[in-house]
Amino acid sequence: MFLAITGAWLVILSIIAFILIIGVIIVVHEAGHLFWAKKAGILCHEFSIGMGPILYKHQFKETLFCIRAIPIGGYVAMAGEQATDDLVKVGDNVGINIEGDEVVEIILDEKKECMIRGEVESVNLIGKDDTELYITLKDGVNSTFYKVRNNAKYVFEHNKTLQIEPYDRSFDAKSKWMRFITLVGGALNNFILALIIYIIVAFASGVPNTSSSVIGNVSVEEEYNYPASNKLLAGDEIKLVNGVTITSWDDFSKATKDAYNNNQTTLNITVNRNGEEKAFEIEAYTYIVSVGISNIGAKDYKLATKTAGTNTYTGLEVGAVSKDRYQDKNSNIIATGDLLTKISVTYDDTDKAKGKTDFVNREITSWGELMKIFKGITSAAKVQFTYYHYENNDYKLLTSGVIETYTDEVLSNQRIDKIQNKIGISPTTRFDFFGSFGNAFASFWNDFTLIFRTLKLLIAPSGVRQVGVKNLSSVVGIFDMVKNYIGAGFLALLSFTAMISVNIGVVNLLPIPALDGGRIVFLLVEAITKKKPSKKVEATINNVFFILILALFVYITINDIMRIASR
Repeated sequence: MFLAITGAWLVILSIIAFILIIGVIIVVHEAGHLFWAKKAGILCHEFSIGMGPILYKHQFKETLFCIRAIPIGGYVAMAGEQATDDLVKVGDNVGINIEGDEVVEIILDEKKECMIRGEVESVNLIGKDDTELYITLKDGVNSTFYKVRNNAKYVFEHNKTLQIEPYDRSFDAKSKWMRFITLVGGALNNFILALIIYIIVAFASGVPNTSSSVIGNVSVEEEYNYPASNKLLAGDEIKLVNGVTITSWDDFSKATKDAYNNNQTTLNITVNRNGEEKAFEIEAYTYIVSVGISNIGAKDYKLATKTAGTNTYTGLEVGAVSKDRYQDKNSNIIATGDLLTKISVTYDDTDKAKGKTDFVNREITSWGELMKIFKGITSAAKVQFTYYHYENNDYKLLTSGVIETYTDEVLSNQRIDKIQNKIGISPTTRFDFFGSFGNAFASFWNDFTLIFRTLKLLIAPSGVRQVGVKNLSSVVGIFDMVKNYIGAGFLALLSFTAMISVNIGVVNLLPIPALDGGRIVFLLVEAITKKKPSKKVEATINNVFFILILALFVYITINDIMRIASR
């Protein structure tokens, strides 16, 4: 685990980690396109990482490698993607430079000196159907035919150059299979990167040694300690949980699960520590995910009694809170340290059809009781809490704004448990070659299907949709997540990198114009109709969708900024 890092150092380290993570993922993605394009013999003008002004460039053979100022995205500029056949037309005045008996430069800058200048009388710089490349210039009196070298260059103002694009070197000239693998190559590289990372993480982490009941690690967070952190130690051997004999980690998991299923959050744990038995009462953290309420980080995990002046107040002390579940952001929003006393639930039609009836101001005296209530809520119920909020040296009784619960379908879709209980311990690990590979592929598959599970929620009917565009993350949201993963350790940061790599690969394969998947759709249309789509139509559709994607990106970014600022 990393040392605790806060303040400016955390921001600096997060920026460096963010740039490295995004940079590596983009380089790997674009390298996939470049590799297969080169294998197909496609001319690649530029391999660029980032967008905007060029910070660094290096010409290597026929490809210009660039790093640009804005660390978002990247591209490989291939021959045939943009129209260049109209750069030189009959009637234009151009210059040429000759080497041997072939044209090596076509000068489009009228002010630049050149060996020969004249009016274009005829020209073929594409060479389709194996015709040779040539240009005929008229100097006012005579017309002269010049052969053009296959790798000649256009020269523009400010000495900017572009290699001409013979048809046999263009993307469109290649077979459907080579064009397909070139388009898929970027995402394929992302998947390979993610798998390699997950395999590294799996082998570094090992697999849980479930045959032993020895504690391998006791978790400690930067902001708060887990319930077990000041009681149990790594190396303790668990012997009893709530009177149940424990001989393996499977026994421990079953005993704790049985307790939580019975809405018991208190665990009486007996351990063997250096030959001596020690007993502890540990109150588990409880997180009600469906409404974003927990006692994580609270000072009292059970029913708490607080004093202000001569008065005492009793309730369940709130720890970490998620604010995004409130329907009205201007309503009373529960905060860390507040004391929950009562709950009101209004069921929706789905649960009412099962015979459930609303209840108002039911007193709550334990997190176990709260767990039981929310286990019975399966759909989008409306919830309000009555609670004490500390203000001006005293506690004030308030009613929260309406919180809409996440449905069981939404949470199960995202592989999230509705109610989570933790004390912060984990088993010892052991090396298992095949088990580690199994864990790596399981992690990859979970991340691979995440996009499709999320899309299912996004296109749900409006009446039941609980996840929208506002729940997506931009680069700002990813940067914010990087800050959290830095505190969790290097392996956690690696796993996060793998997850982002998989997601970028999948998103790029979605059948949306302006993305690789959209271009694959045009390729499939060509395969079915036996006719290439109009380049002009394809370019127009891609440009329109690029603008729409850019607008969506801006919208999501603004949402991310507002969400982070409201914390």
